[in-house]
Amino acid sequence: MNYRVGISALLAVSLLGACGNSEDTSKKEESTPKTEVSKDDGTTVVDGIKLKEPAKDEVCAFCNMKAYAKSDDMGAFTAQAVDAKGKNLFFDDAGCMLNYERKHKVTLDKFVRNYDDKSWMKLDDAIVVKGDIKTPMKYGFAYFGTKEAAESFIKEHKEAKIVKASDIDDVAHERFSKMGDMKHDEHKGHDEHEGHDEHGDHDKEHDDNSGH
Repeated sequence: MNYRVGISALLAVSLLGACGNSEDTSKKEESTPKTEVSKDDGTTVVDGIKLKEPAKDEVCAFCNMKAYAKSDDMGAFTAQAVDAKGKNLFFDDAGCMLNYERKHKVTLDKFVRNYDDKSWMKLDDAIVVKGDIKTPMKYGFAYFGTKEAAESFIKEHKEAKIVKASDIDDVAHERFSKMGDMKHDEHKGHDEHEGHDEHGDHDKEHDDNSGH
């Protein structure tokens, strides 16, 4: 009798454990980003967000430079964002995407290309690598879908290393601040030049009147 009770208890524990594992697996599957490619229009859906490919003459929404197509080598660094209205915005480098948010005081759904196959993925899901990497705006960041892929790249590029996504924003913020300083200096110089001209005209008028 005790033997049967013991067997029943073991079976109950096993079943509960199996249910728990099934639930955990289900949760993992639900949390895995879903990517679908539409055969009709070539768009990609990542986590329910519809992404597009840049047009032939697409330019960066922040710096107005060329946003490269997937077929171009530099296309590996093209970034894409979707705003609150569902509009797709393209950027030649991810740093420009972050500065667009900074300039317009908005929060975007941000995506980058997987360096290996140029598929779209969320910036937050990417493994970010910093190195002596030639990118359109010289940010030097590349993005990978797995840590293994990133480490494989690093083996071939000894100076490269895995960094945080916040490191991109640090560089972007620094550049944005410098842009603001340059505009301030230009405006200040323009005002001083106008003031000098006005002062010069006033002195000239004074001299002419004195001559009379």
